[in-house]
Amino acid sequence: MPLISKTIFGCVAFAGLWNVALAKSDPECLKHLGGGYGDTLCYGDLSADLVKDNKRIYEKVRAKIPSNNPHAKLLDAYMASQDNALKFCELQRDAGAGWEKSPDGSMYPALYAECVYDLRKSQNAFLADLLKMSEW
Repeated sequence: MPLISKTIFGCVAFAGLWNVALAKSDPECLKHLGGGYGDTLCYGDLSADLVKDNKRIYEKVRAKIPSNNPHAKLLDAYMASQDNALKFCELQRDAGAGWEKSPDGSMYPALYAECVYDLRKSQNAFLADLLKMSEW
C-alpha cells in the first residue's frame, strides 16, 4: 500500500476509534477520582449515558402499560420527579462553598456532578427493576 494510502487509512481508522471513544463514557474514570474538573467530566459523561438508557427503559416500560391505566401517569410523574430532584444537588455543592451559587474553579462542581450521577444511577436501577417486573 502506498505511503499516502497508509496515512489516509490510518487517519480514518483513528477517527473511527475516536468516534467510538466519544460515543460512550468510560466507567473506569470512577477509579481515578480526585475531586477536581476530571471528576466533573467523568460524572457528567456517565450521567449523560444514564439519561439515554433511562429514557430507553422508560419507553419500554411505558409501552407495556395499558392505555388509560393510572400507572402510566404515575410512571410519568416518577420521571418528572427525578428530573426535578436534580435541583437539590445544588444544596450539597453550594453548602461547601459558603452558599455561593455555582462556584467554578473548585471541587464543588464535582460534588454537584456526583449527586446528579447518583440520582441517575438510582433511577436506572429502579427502571431496570420495573422493566424486569413488567416482563414476568
